[in-house]
Amino acid sequence: MERRNIDIAALFANSSLTREALLGGGDINIVDFLRILDVGHDRLEGEHLGLILGRNMRVFALGPVGAGMVVSPTVREGLRLTESYTRLHTSYIVMQASSTLDGIRIQLLYQYEMGALKHFHTETAALLIQQYVEDITGQPLNDAHYRLSVPKPADTSAYDEAFHGHLSFDGKQDEIEIPRHWLDQPSPYFHAELWQQSQLSLSKRLQELGETRTQSYSQHVRALLRTSEPPLPDLGQVACNLHVSERTLNRRLQAESSSFRQLKSEALANWAKIYLDQTEHSVESIAATLGYKDTANFRRAFRKSTDSSPNEYRSTSTRL
Repeated sequence: MERRNIDIAALFANSSLTREALLGGGDINIVDFLRILDVGHDRLEGEHLGLILGRNMRVFALGPVGAGMVVSPTVREGLRLTESYTRLHTSYIVMQASSTLDGIRIQLLYQYEMGALKHFHTETAALLIQQYVEDITGQPLNDAHYRLSVPKPADTSAYDEAFHGHLSFDGKQDEIEIPRHWLDQPSPYFHAELWQQSQLSLSKRLQELGETRTQSYSQHVRALLRTSEPPLPDLGQVACNLHVSERTLNRRLQAESSSFRQLKSEALANWAKIYLDQTEHSVESIAATLGYKDTANFRRAFRKSTDSSPNEYRSTSTRL
């Protein structure tokens, strides 16, 4: 705004924030944050604040987690860290990621009623993800799908210029779909030591929250399984990811009235539904893909989760 010769004094009126504090970084009170966006939008007189912020931000703006995303081994791991960050550190939004048959879907879930400011956050978050993938891969993300819940504007040129992939409006949910071929490309910025530090920091934060907040470990394990593709990781791999022993992870999940077996069964049932809904694969083939050595075991597990057999589910579901 200063570059546009706009007086920024109004941004900080009636708030506890100052220009110096904003430039100094750190956490911002959500009320002050929303007020700054609201006033900033008014002062920009018709310009798209969310698009401006998104096009000029990089993940380093997220602090240590942004640095962790950059040094992650792959785009998929970086996006996982983004979800963990929003779930553990951000009070108003969660970027929930889920693997699909074609790649990964990121849904922007708001924890508060954002009103007219919601689209600012959606635009900024979606463009931040776009910038991240492009910075890591060095290529334009021209085949992603951006589905925005905002009404389609009369003039979409600003959006068409900002977003490099397929864009639609009036959606039921704000979400981004990124094709698989982007996700597991090795990052040229991968740094094993710094990545391990970011994972240790995440593990420490989970432990701290586990003392005051229920379901912190369960949510993290569920998210890790949700963003994985079959075959899903086992207990040892997840414990290693969190830098804890299998026994410790089991104990912490048990303290949250959960278990790794339960969480993995949920994830496997969800993948089974995806394959039954969206493919013509046989039940035997699906069972093998999900890691079942015996199709009968798969059928029993699926019935336990859904109260129906795989064939019954497929015959009654709405095929995509």
